[in-house]
Amino acid sequence: MEGCASKRLSLDINTVGFYDEAEEMEKMMNSLKEEGEMLGEKRGIKKGAKEREKSIAKNLLKDGLPIPKVCEYTGLSENQIARLV
Repeated sequence: MEGCASKRLSLDINTVGFYDEAEEMEKMMNSLKEEGEMLGEKRGIKKGAKEREKSIAKNLLKDGLPIPKVCEYTGLSENQIARLV
């Protein structure tokens, strides 16, 4: 068997757990992509909620509600509401 080009697996602590570097890189990239998509979705939801608050504030102002009440109902600051007017 000495002339045979066979490979033996070693139980050496430094070599256990062989892995394919390209496969690991792909797994990491997929994980980062999924994380980025989730983050983007969260940002989109937050942005949508803010736009909804602004829309509600505009309608409340249009109906004649005073700014302090609009702040109370929407959670927007007076400065944010002043920019809507």
